[in-house]
Amino acid sequence: MDVVVYWNWTEFCSTGLKPFTGNSNDLLPCFQEIVLQLPIYTIFAAISAYNFGSYTRSVLRDVLQLRLLYLRIGVTIVLAQLPIWKIFEFHHTGVKLYPVDVLVVAAECVMWSVHVGYLLSTRRFGTLTHRGSLCMNVTWLAVFVLDVVWLRTSVNYDWWPWSLVTVIFDIFYALTLIPTGNAVFAALRYSTDREDESLLGNRYTYFHFDLNETHLGHAQDEANYTSSLIFGWVDPLIAKGVAGCLRKIEDLFDLPDSLNISRLSERLQICISQSKTLFGALHRGFGPEFYLIGILRFTADTAGFAGPLLLGGLLKQQHQGSDNEHGDDAINWTPYLYALGLCATTLISAICGTHFNWRISMIGMKMRIGIVSAIYRKSLEARGLKNSRPEILNLMSTDTERIVNSCISIHSFWSIPFQLFTTLYLLYTQLGAAFLAGLTFGIILIPINRCIAQRIGRYSGCLMSAKDLRLAATSETISGAKQIKLHAWEDVFIEKIRACRKEEVSFLKKRKYLDALCVYFWATTPVMMSFLSFGVSVLMGNPLVAASTYTSVALLNMLIGPLNTFPWVLNGLIEAWVSMKRVQELIDLPNLDFSSYYNPVMKSTSHGNSTKLNETAIVMEMKSAYFEHENGVKNDNDDNQQQIFRLENVNLTVKKGDLICLEGPVGGGKSILIEAIVAGVNCTSGTVCVHELTSGFGYVPQTPWLQRGTIRDNIIWGNVFDEQKYRAVLYACALTEDLELLGGDLIGIGENGRTLSGGQRARVALARAVYQDKKIYLLDDILASLDAHVARHIIKYCILGLLKQKTRIVVTRSLSLFYHAHQILHVEDGKVTQSQYMSESVDDLDLNEDTTDDIYDYTRRSSIELDDGSSLDKKSVDSIMLEESREYGKISLNVLSCYLRAIGTPLSISTLVFVILMQLTRNLSDAWLAHWVTDTTLDPQNNETALEHVAVEFRNGTVPPHNIAYYLSIFSLLAVLNSLATILRSFLFAFAGIKAAIYVHDRLLQKVLFAKFNFFDITSVGRILNRFSSDTYAVDDSLPFILNILLAQLLGLAGALCISLYAMPWLGILIIPMIPIYLNLQYRYRYASRDIKRLSSNALSPLYTHFTETLQGLVTIRTMRASARFQRDFHAKLEESIKAQLTSAAAQQWLGLRLQLLGVFLVGGAGFLAAITSAYVTNPGLVGLAISYALSITGLLGGLLNAVAETEQEFVAVERVNEYLQLEGEENTEGTCEPPFGWPSQGVLKFKNVELRYRDNLAVTLHNINFHTEAFERVGIVGRTGAGKSTMVAALMRVAPLTRGEITLDCVNVKTLALKVLRERLGIIPQEPFLFEGTVRENLDPRRTHYDSEIWHALASCHAATQLVQSLGGLDGRIEKGGINLSAGQRQLMCLARGLLKNAKVVCIDEGTSNLDDESAIAMQQALRNSFKSSTVLFIAHRLRGLQLMDRILVIEQGEIKEEGTPSDLAHNSQSLFHSMLLAQGISIEEFCAN
Repeated sequence: MDVVVYWNWTEFCSTGLKPFTGNSNDLLPCFQEIVLQLPIYTIFAAISAYNFGSYTRSVLRDVLQLRLLYLRIGVTIVLAQLPIWKIFEFHHTGVKLYPVDVLVVAAECVMWSVHVGYLLSTRRFGTLTHRGSLCMNVTWLAVFVLDVVWLRTSVNYDWWPWSLVTVIFDIFYALTLIPTGNAVFAALRYSTDREDESLLGNRYTYFHFDLNETHLGHAQDEANYTSSLIFGWVDPLIAKGVAGCLRKIEDLFDLPDSLNISRLSERLQICISQSKTLFGALHRGFGPEFYLIGILRFTADTAGFAGPLLLGGLLKQQHQGSDNEHGDDAINWTPYLYALGLCATTLISAICGTHFNWRISMIGMKMRIGIVSAIYRKSLEARGLKNSRPEILNLMSTDTERIVNSCISIHSFWSIPFQLFTTLYLLYTQLGAAFLAGLTFGIILIPINRCIAQRIGRYSGCLMSAKDLRLAATSETISGAKQIKLHAWEDVFIEKIRACRKEEVSFLKKRKYLDALCVYFWATTPVMMSFLSFGVSVLMGNPLVAASTYTSVALLNMLIGPLNTFPWVLNGLIEAWVSMKRVQELIDLPNLDFSSYYNPVMKSTSHGNSTKLNETAIVMEMKSAYFEHENGVKNDNDDNQQQIFRLENVNLTVKKGDLICLEGPVGGGKSILIEAIVAGVNCTSGTVCVHELTSGFGYVPQTPWLQRGTIRDNIIWGNVFDEQKYRAVLYACALTEDLELLGGDLIGIGENGRTLSGGQRARVALARAVYQDKKIYLLDDILASLDAHVARHIIKYCILGLLKQKTRIVVTRSLSLFYHAHQILHVEDGKVTQSQYMSESVDDLDLNEDTTDDIYDYTRRSSIELDDGSSLDKKSVDSIMLEESREYGKISLNVLSCYLRAIGTPLSISTLVFVILMQLTRNLSDAWLAHWVTDTTLDPQNNETALEHVAVEFRNGTVPPHNIAYYLSIFSLLAVLNSLATILRSFLFAFAGIKAAIYVHDRLLQKVLFAKFNFFDITSVGRILNRFSSDTYAVDDSLPFILNILLAQLLGLAGALCISLYAMPWLGILIIPMIPIYLNLQYRYRYASRDIKRLSSNALSPLYTHFTETLQGLVTIRTMRASARFQRDFHAKLEESIKAQLTSAAAQQWLGLRLQLLGVFLVGGAGFLAAITSAYVTNPGLVGLAISYALSITGLLGGLLNAVAETEQEFVAVERVNEYLQLEGEENTEGTCEPPFGWPSQGVLKFKNVELRYRDNLAVTLHNINFHTEAFERVGIVGRTGAGKSTMVAALMRVAPLTRGEITLDCVNVKTLALKVLRERLGIIPQEPFLFEGTVRENLDPRRTHYDSEIWHALASCHAATQLVQSLGGLDGRIEKGGINLSAGQRQLMCLARGLLKNAKVVCIDEGTSNLDDESAIAMQQALRNSFKSSTVLFIAHRLRGLQLMDRILVIEQGEIKEEGTPSDLAHNSQSLFHSMLLAQGISIEEFCAN
């Protein structure tokens, strides 16, 4: 006989496994104990036991943590004893106990007892937090929720006080988790080994690696399949972020093999050469991989459609379950299958969606690498780059970003229509023809959105053009900031930039208000579509049945996203197309082809001369060559045609080893001839022949170009360091003494060498060219800015020494070089002829050519101190070489308050109120719909979509409490309120964003231009421009956009949770334990993402700086054939930037997948709860509402955290801008007293014990300077390069605060005056001529305070300047950015003309004649004699000829006044330094004194 053994649940517990009874929503006690409490208690005990035994690392905790642990131990002991006391009490009072009660009590007692053991071990072992692991916190929270639910259940019983006490102690336990405290890992201690111990002990040894030392390796390359699927390979990165170890680029992932920079840039370059267009090249290079990713998108979309259908099936089971409530007791498994399907499809959609995003970001990075490399490469190779319309820096930043962002838009372009058509078909199956009402509303929006998208695209193009103009003006202003400040023109240039900004903001406003309209349609569409669809459906006679209604709600929600996203997708594609055309414009520029510009040198075959062995080879030749600038003809608005400058009929033969000197007047064409040799201008006819193309030329331009870095780096310039050769070059270029004064060759110099004097810059540029060891050297007037003895040294030891075997073409006026020249050419008005110096006798000034051996002999015996790496440790780090500063950790409240101040408190509060109102009305309309569904008839025929359906049976056999008009009117009222709140919120947000953008940019501009001088010395132009380009773009556009999304997501999630918990309270059992998981994820991710974003922003600055430097030194780089090395350097910097972007994308997908898995858990849990309750609960309206919101919570969770992280990342831009908003202004900018009326009237200057240093870590530049001038006295200041001559002017202009002493002008201490007053009333002609883009009139008179007649009158005293202005087309003639359409001498003449026009009482001329020819210099001397009769003049000069016009001479040496006297006295004193300087320049004493 078979014995059937079965489990009797009612004997185990009275109500068995039934969750509910009757119509009560309370869970039965047996269900709670068996299904919920026993499993959770067991899991919690297991986790405590595991952690108890697994800790291996000692921890030292502070007093707070220890006290919290002891309190928690006490609470846990009480909680462990409570169940025992309770069971004894029940037994004593005769309460009937079931087996399950005893089992649960035993489990609870064991759980808390094991937990006590874990807490005891945590005092000395474990992690730095006292709260325990995430799993433990989640499980404890589940225990707490179950205790609260048990309390709710026990209210109906006599033993409720026991449940209340348990919950109270649970709350005590929770309170001990709130404070943080501090802890550190204890150092590992090793006991002294004894001889009797075995070498291999019987204990394990654990090695703990510091996260700082952990190398993350190549991204994803070493990951296994599972790790790749769930992004487990990102975990070490997140751990490093939490530990605060993401401080430099090296801490991030290395690029995987698929992102090899060189390979990808070469691939796109090949594709561009094949397809000729950027679009075609991207398609050819990345198309197959890009299109295949669409399979993932298709799978995710398809899985997404299963959710609403399965929800409808589940709700039908609810209805059937409630009908069969009193039928048989057999379990209906169908609802559970629907719930399982809901969970599975959500999981598939999550995984496919996340991997689609990851793959698309990888494709985007590949495209970015290719495009940015192509832009850089084209910049190096393109001819006529100056004519390229867009600002190239913008092409590299904003335009590339838009093209890359279009990757996801292209997939959305096919995905969205697919989603729309599928959703519409499914809606038709649910609502029948009624769905057309909602669809019609959506269709009406399509042309509206398309029109808006087109306008946005148009305004975006205009916005980018306006941004280009602003950036060009800003770049020009920042580059010349020091000269602008010296002239007190800050307000002039601020107004100029503001005018560009005003135009930019006008387009920004139009775009933002159109964006606001899009946001309005996006936010109001869900309510309007559901209102129209269900309203028409009801009016057609269809009842609102839960299954079809909530399937339709879910489908309508799915419809809204694509409908609203489509305009943005179109907008993104339009913007990308505009940007692609801008990049294409650059790519279409012809390349500079050296092989077509140059011809090979042909050997002569006439008369058999080529057979002579002693014939010197020809290395370069020009035959009947005509040249003109690429710019060609320029027409300005007043139809004044600018003259075209040409070199005509140039015939030149250069032999190996020749020294060729070029001389001629200013603007004659000497520099253009040099440019013609290096292919810098167009050769319209004739031929240019060179012996060798590949090695290039040793080139030193008239305006030296240096890179930001150390002096040694600038000289070595990528070559191998050869110490003997390096020492020889330093000595030959007269840099030895300068390096000793500067503090060594590893001292940092600012961008373009701005921290060096003009002469030092020229010599470092010369040293760089000499070190490159080229065969032909082109030196463009490098001796002009040098002192006489330095120039003689360079001629003797460099040009005639180290370079004596080389071919040298030198622009110069040096008679010493003329003596040794093989040819001397005169260049005037574009014609090259033999110079008269060739026929005149030139005296040899004791220069010996055989000096090469002397140099090497000297450098072997010399004590030139070269810095090695170790010496850096002993010095203070030079502030110029410091990396860009960045913050660590959280975004500070100061940054947030900075942005809120920009918006304004009333506007911020108003915006927030309307955002809340919008969400509230949206949630109320959904809740009202659920109420309507619940109150309406349940259809017994299951024929929800039939038009002839008539409501015949009502719930509980009664009529509905209200008619359809009542429900519909309230529904429509809520829809109208939602619409009003939404439109107000949208436009308020747009207005707030624009207001903040204007405020932040204006303050940034003010702060930067009024910053201290040394800020521009130690900060590169690229860094500053980064604040005005990408950071300003973020504040203008990205930040308001993402902040808008953040608030919508935050309130959307809050509303969804509230509605879900209201509709299905038991979801709290799932939601509450998920809170610590969510908080832990956001805590870990935000730590990492913040630092990654900062690193990413900082990695862009070196990239932009390198690009800016490359454009500035393009001619030098091309001429010296360094393009390939610069491209390699650019790739290295690009790799750092891409590493940061790759790491950021990996972290985002790591987070996205985990958040979606939480959503899967929530949806699955809600589905199973609905399945459990299907046979007992009779409110399908609320169940449908809860699950439809649970479906949306998945997206909201991810959306919120992404929005939080992205907002925080965008706030990094505000943080970086705010850093500059805290810049200190110059000392006493506003002044403490007003100057007397008419000050200065006499120009009496007095320096008293003046000492000055530029920066704290530098040596004192001026020592104890004491002198005073008489009224209208002319003082000449002379001295070798770096002696401190320019610093005298700097002290007067308050460039840096005096360390000691004071300077008075007409008895007024200049320190007490406002800076603007001081600098406006002093005239200065600075060492570096500064011109800006605009007319001649604007350059001469930026404030427009003079009439044209006054300008021409001022120019009349300088004939050369008058001729120059007339040649440019008069006062309305155009000057290009930086004066690039003028030679260096002409630029200096313009600055002299500017000084003559100002005619101040005190005029400082700093090396004002260094680039002038003798004729122009004489004209300048005459102007000084005639125009500055009633001015005190401080004249700093290298060339001493003409200084006899001065009333007094000051000789400066090492920052001190060594000699002072009249020119005649000092010249006649044979012991004086001035006397020796005159002799060094070959000036006869008698001749000097006679003039």
